[in-house]
Amino acid sequence: MKLTRRQAVVAGGALLTLGVARAAEDEGGVGGVADIVNVAWGTVAPEPREEIEFEDDVYMNELIETDDESAVEIKFSDGSKLTVGENAKVVIDAYVYSPGGESSQAITLTKGAFRFLSGSIPKEKVSIKTPTVTIGIRGTELVFDVADDGETEMSTVAGEADATDGSGETLTVAADESVLIGPDRRFRGRVRKFRHKSRSLAVAEGLEGARRRWRIRKVRKRRVVRRRRRRNN
Repeated sequence: MKLTRRQAVVAGGALLTLGVARAAEDEGGVGGVADIVNVAWGTVAPEPREEIEFEDDVYMNELIETDDESAVEIKFSDGSKLTVGENAKVVIDAYVYSPGGESSQAITLTKGAFRFLSGSIPKEKVSIKTPTVTIGIRGTELVFDVADDGETEMSTVAGEADATDGSGETLTVAADESVLIGPDRRFRGRVRKFRHKSRSLAVAEGLEGARRRWRIRKVRKRRVVRRRRRRNN
């Protein structure tokens, strides 16, 4: 079928728009650095590790790490937030956000202290893991402390969370309650009727609290040239 000039222009514009949208999707991240104190790094294999800066994008499958007296707050596209305390490691395993469509979020907290605030992704589509426990959420704000051996202490600040240990046992943790999971991936006792205090200043008091008490080694700044994920294909 032969297109008129007007039809050809409209079709070409639509293809251009689609191409730009796909390019933005390919180049953009799943969220960004909303705040940072001192030094943090990001690694998306097989690319080398690099320092991340204020307002940098973060990407799916990225490993985020922090230094001594360092912390970073990541804000995802759905509005959820993850505070990463000092000497911590976290991996963004999966993230898909489509308002009104299919969305999911999966994060592994490898070690360190963290605060997670859920966003608009349906709660049944959000999974948070540590080496010893898997968490399902229900409109939730959570605090985690994950030791080097995987021992995990988790408290619910708001909402509810279902914690499942390595044996498959699940405990529901309501607001102002906590659980402790040992390095053997088993619960230590039952749900505790208190919220634990994080060992991380940045998680317990926020990045502003940490900024007032830590020695600031690096001024927070935006990157001059926007950080982009390099692709081999």
